[in-house]
Amino acid sequence: MSRALPRDAVGDLAAVVLGGRDLERQALSLEGLTRAGVHPLRIRFLDAWRFLPNPAAMETHVRAAIARLRAAEPVDRAPMRATTTFRGYLPRRSLFVPLPRFRAPLPRLVSARCRAISGCHLCVSACPSKAIAKGTPPTIDAATCTSCGLCVAACPADAVGHPALSVDALAAEAEALADIPHRNLLVACTPVLLGGGMENLRLEPERWRILEVPALGVFRATDVLRLRRAGFDRVVGLGAGPCCPGGPGPFAVAAAFLDGLGLPGLVGHWDLEDGPLPARWSLPAADEVLLPATDSLPKLAAALGSVSAPIELPGRGAGLVVLDAARCTLCGLCAERCIPGALAAEQPEPGALRLVFDAAMCDGCALCADVCPERALTVRRAVDPRAVGSRAVLKEDAWVLCASCGTRVAPVAMVARVAAQLRRPLRLDLCPDCKPLTLASHIGFSR
Repeated sequence: MSRALPRDAVGDLAAVVLGGRDLERQALSLEGLTRAGVHPLRIRFLDAWRFLPNPAAMETHVRAAIARLRAAEPVDRAPMRATTTFRGYLPRRSLFVPLPRFRAPLPRLVSARCRAISGCHLCVSACPSKAIAKGTPPTIDAATCTSCGLCVAACPADAVGHPALSVDALAAEAEALADIPHRNLLVACTPVLLGGGMENLRLEPERWRILEVPALGVFRATDVLRLRRAGFDRVVGLGAGPCCPGGPGPFAVAAAFLDGLGLPGLVGHWDLEDGPLPARWSLPAADEVLLPATDSLPKLAAALGSVSAPIELPGRGAGLVVLDAARCTLCGLCAERCIPGALAAEQPEPGALRLVFDAAMCDGCALCADVCPERALTVRRAVDPRAVGSRAVLKEDAWVLCASCGTRVAPVAMVARVAAQLRRPLRLDLCPDCKPLTLASHIGFSR
């Protein structure tokens, strides 16, 4: 069953299809709607209604699907690829006529925002299908990409987007699903919804709503908390063994974060192979806990109240930089690599420099530790609300000035490190311009 939407409902012709169990019929429906002029990214197949067989729940999910379509990015120039599969399924006709009949969305990379030139490779490392190759900017192999969205969540510069998978669109759907108080949100990827076994969860239609995503790892921990802030008692990510890339990832981080703040049970993760959901998750929350809107876990922790010790996290979401000052030469590479700006090399006064760290801005990506030539940096994935609001000075030093012209040469620590590794003495207090002239004068040459 499908519901056509007028053009003014979402800005373009669209359709919401209540998908049955027969993917073959779903594929035929998609082909028919596409031939009728509906853009492939404006066709939404809903499976949640099968697990919540209730007229009110069905209507809520349809309205939420419309809200997601309305909040999605324009699709006129959305990158897509041709494929023979539909929702991971190979229709029977494709076995006899193996021609691409469907269109799948692809991530979009904004070159102007990409920080690959600074050494960032987080999208490459996050891609489970190895579809992203290093470059300036990186390139995406359309034939290999599964459109899981993990690259979107991994990019600290917001350089990777997705026409059918923006967090704003997912949040809009979640807000529409939270139609009345004391609902729970179950976030499940498409393979879990289609793979069977959801019936064993025994969801109560009055208590649960379902949000479909391509993979649990499409979110950051702050995005998971944003879903909870939409108006749910609790948010639960649902996986099925190792099927879902990036899971439990952000759900485990968000759960550990809230547990450390004394707010357990607001976010969780459940494996479909473990049977029905815990009965306590179907009980209404005893107290309404409001989470302030923020894009930083440390800032949120500081807003909710202080704790006596840092909160350890099982994955990326926030970080604390630990510096071995004896090894650090203040070369500044870590600050150049730090995309969120948590690390900065400053010059508080002439002839001085220092390395400072802002815990409120660190997302725990650890790019700074990767680039450190002295291995002086480590990143501890944790949140310390007590560190929010101040910039910690990790190390201070002075510049070695050129003995000839007074230009800055290098930090004292760096000069000392190089001198310790030389086999014979060498002038290290000269800038690159003065060094050859000074050496030439010593051997009898003049200008």
